[in-house]
Amino acid sequence: MRVHVETITPCQDTECRVGNVYSVRGGRGLRYGHMNIVMHITEPDDRFNGSMALCLTVNKDGRPVGTTSYGAHYFDDKMPIAFCEGIEDVDLTIKSL
Repeated sequence: MRVHVETITPCQDTECRVGNVYSVRGGRGLRYGHMNIVMHITEPDDRFNGSMALCLTVNKDGRPVGTTSYGAHYFDDKMPIAFCEGIEDVDLTIKSL
């Protein structure tokens, strides 16, 4: 798996949505230029106060290096740096072994 990074200008949309790309904001990820791609936003349920943003973390070369999740509200005051096209089209099938 590889993510093709073709960024030129920052995204103007500030609403957290599937496909938004955010810079990692601390630790080793910040130092190495890692990015979080929002892969899915869950529906609120009884266990959480709100929706969760499920993210794939990639390095600056577009190679996956981890995953993380945040309350979707975490991104409310963050500006996405890009948008990743094609996330909505991911269609996986799980089959028995």
